[in-house]
Amino acid sequence: MTDDLTQALSRLRADVGSAVAPPTGAQVRRRAERRLRTRRTATALGAAAVVGAVLVGGGLIWNGGASQTPPPLPGGSDSPSHTGTPSAAARPSRPVDARQTPQAPADWAGVDWATATVTLPAQQGCPSGPVTLRKQDFNGVADMIMGPATGWPKVSVDPRPVVYGDLTADGQPEAVLHATCWQTEEDSGDGQGQLLVVRRDGATLRAVGWVGPRGAIYADRWIDNGRLVTDVKPWHTGWDYALGAARAFRWTGQAFTEVDSGLPGIVTPLDLSPVAGLTGCPAPPEPVRFDAEQRATAAGTTWDLFQPTAPDSEQHLVDLDGDGTRRLLVSITCGRTDKDPGHGFVAVLDGSLRAIDAVRPPEGTTVAGWSHVNGLLTLLVYRPGEATRQVRYTWNGDYFQR
Repeated sequence: MTDDLTQALSRLRADVGSAVAPPTGAQVRRRAERRLRTRRTATALGAAAVVGAVLVGGGLIWNGGASQTPPPLPGGSDSPSHTGTPSAAARPSRPVDARQTPQAPADWAGVDWATATVTLPAQQGCPSGPVTLRKQDFNGVADMIMGPATGWPKVSVDPRPVVYGDLTADGQPEAVLHATCWQTEEDSGDGQGQLLVVRRDGATLRAVGWVGPRGAIYADRWIDNGRLVTDVKPWHTGWDYALGAARAFRWTGQAFTEVDSGLPGIVTPLDLSPVAGLTGCPAPPEPVRFDAEQRATAAGTTWDLFQPTAPDSEQHLVDLDGDGTRRLLVSITCGRTDKDPGHGFVAVLDGSLRAIDAVRPPEGTTVAGWSHVNGLLTLLVYRPGEATRQVRYTWNGDYFQR
């Protein structure tokens, strides 16, 4: 069920990035690795199947605004008990210029991935050589872009979003997209998702190589100074992951090798004092140090770093100002018990893990996930007994505003 919300969130990111109206629903994604594939327009999303997610302490059924009801919180309470919690003081809204979604470079003009032929390198369990991609209905998903048309194994690709940049130092931009290999018609695709770097030579598309841990969850990727940097989480493959960490890869001339990302994640205490009064939580007198179980005690209450989806599929590293600087988005809850959801908020942390803003959802709601595109943050929130809905916030250079 978690994989379904992952798909819904990735569709939401693509639609927001394309500056279209908010989608009215989302189609099921049946596996976590397929989170960044085959997106549709808002109309198609409205006709899609119910999606679901595993939340810490309960479940969520999300159907893009349909009347679905999350189960009660463990312990039997359906209603948050914080009716008297003060709301954060309203901050003034400022005019914000809309940021444009980057367009494909001229070198890639006219490429249609749904009809493209890509020459793939050898990879265990994947097709190799020239593979012609076409839209196919497969494994419960309509119009997946995959090939070859006959025979196995097959490969599917996700053309939204495609990230472009020069990774091979030849002065020409490569394209980076998510791809998955499939062994048979009954294959779930589990453990097969990875990033694929493709270059264009005239009319020929050739994959430079497969990149990153196979079977992981790729929440985002970007190109920085010739490195491919990924907001990637363990799933079917594991490593010593710290919340908010990134992994980076550089082309050596023969293969992509891992290099330092410079983004280690949460490895030191969080300074939440700058956002006291915005969170609905007591103000910690000193930085909050979370243990290996993602819990802490400070200011007379408990604090949780549990993220809304499991496995964690959220975008944690986001470029709010469009200048390449990545800030860290994390979900934090204080005062949570088996019978009480506590107060939840999304903290915005700078590189020193100091909070620069906190986004508190509407009173009595719980954050079920989020997407971020070009300074626009969309929270998915729900209230027990009510439908999940979207709440949007815009970054104005200093804080998020409604």
